Amino acid sequence: MPNTEPSPDVERAFAALSSDTERGLLLSGPELRRQAVRRRSRRLAVTATAAAVLVAGGVGAGWAMSDDGGPDTGLPPAISGTGAASAPATTTPSLLPSPAPSSAPSSSMPPPPTSTRPTTRPPALPKSIPGRALLSDSDAGLSDVARVEDPFEQLDFCSKAKFPSEAQVGVRATVRMFYRGPKSGAGSVPDDTVYNTVTVYRGDGAVNYLSELRRAVEACPSGKVGDAEAQFDSLGSLGVGVGEESVLIDRSYESRDGEGEPLDNGSRNHTYIAAIRIGDAVTLVDGQGYEGWGAARPDFEKQLAGRAAARLEDWRG
Repeated sequence: MPNTEPSPDVERAFAALSSDTERGLLLSGPELRRQAVRRRSRRLAVTATAAAVLVAGGVGAGWAMSDDGGPDTGLPPAISGTGAASAPATTTPSLLPSPAPSSAPSSSMPPPPTSTRPTTRPPALPKSIPGRALLSDSDAGLSDVARVEDPFEQLDFCSKAKFPSEAQVGVRATVRMFYRGPKSGAGSVPDDTVYNTVTVYRGDGAVNYLSELRRAVEACPSGKVGDAEAQFDSLGSLGVGVGEESVLIDRSYESRDGEGEPLDNGSRNHTYIAAIRIGDAVTLVDGQGYEGWGAARPDFEKQLAGRAAARLEDWRG
């Protein structure tokens, strides 16, 4: 039979174990069981706490992702000058002032629309025509200047001549006078009877009136002025520097003797009409003749039409 006696080494090991137990290095069985239960309780508490933290973190993370990636029901973010979207606003008010933008808006952004205004405007429609806008006794060769109180009568051409610009007349005045040329003395028979009318129009009436005069001459190469047959010819304009635009018309009649009878020699007596526009105003100079005669064309252009244009420019220019 084998030897059943414990070896000396085993005896020494048991002796050491018993000694450690008595010194407290090893716990007894009941104590070990109590501490094991305690450790399991602590692990369960730690695990529950960690799970709570993870759940809270997950909920917070879910809210954050919903703010960033979920459907946006508010206003779109504002666009800065550089084209980047700003962060969405929160409900917690900031206690610090918002910082100023670090850079100026990009030049690629279009400027806000602005209304463009004209640099110059025509003068307001006057209540009346002042005397200084019309020919007067102080102008060379003129005398017996008087205001015409009767309503203005449009120039006679023929039935085809139309003047719809009359509907745009704002204010108007007419004076009548006698004219004597440079070769005529102060007390001599006048060379011409002249009517000077100044009209201020609304809108484009002044431009329209000069166009209507040109068309009237084209449509009416001949017509009646009173009982006399007349012929109309366009002489173009008065030249550069006389108003913004102008029209000069030759109106001629068959020559007659002192008794008013036709001379039957092919000669014609000439009178002239001039219209000069400056802005919204027109000065009309109508030389109707005196006893069948009228002013010479050079005198009419320079001393009558030219002087009338200068007066209108001084008032309305």
